[in-house]
Order: sequence, then structure tokens, then C-alpha cells
Amino acid sequence: MRIQIDRFEDGRWTVVSMYPEGKKTFDVPREALPEEASPGDIFDVRFKRNEEETKKNAAENEGLLNELLGRDER
Repeated sequence: MRIQIDRFEDGRWTVVSMYPEGKKTFDVPREALPEEASPGDIFDVRFKRNEEETKKNAAENEGLLNELLGRDER
């Protein structure tokens, strides 16, 4: 997937669009992009699942749910 920087807003957000289609836009925190990034720049974006963090998060969520429901965690 590729995105293109459209503009910066409030110094905190970057409006990007899908490249080359340009039909869908979304905001990305400015800090997520390299400092030298500028409008018009195109980036390749890849998503890689973090299995360890996903499992950790699921376990934490399950623990919170059990606590809320008053379930014994044994």
C-alpha cells in the first residue's frame, strides 16, 4: 500500500491519501513520519502483526473483563 502526504494541519497531524487513487484520506500523527517529510512525498506502508503484543493485550483484556464480571481467575 502506498500513501501520499497531502498536507500538515496544526503541526500535529498529517493528512494523507491512498496513492495513486487519492480518493480516501486519513490523518496520521505528524510524529509518525520522518521529520524531513513534506507534502507530495509518497511512502510505502506495510503492516506486520506483532503476535507477542497481540497475545499480551488479549490476556490483559480478558483479565479486566473477568474482574468486571466478578469471575474467579483460577
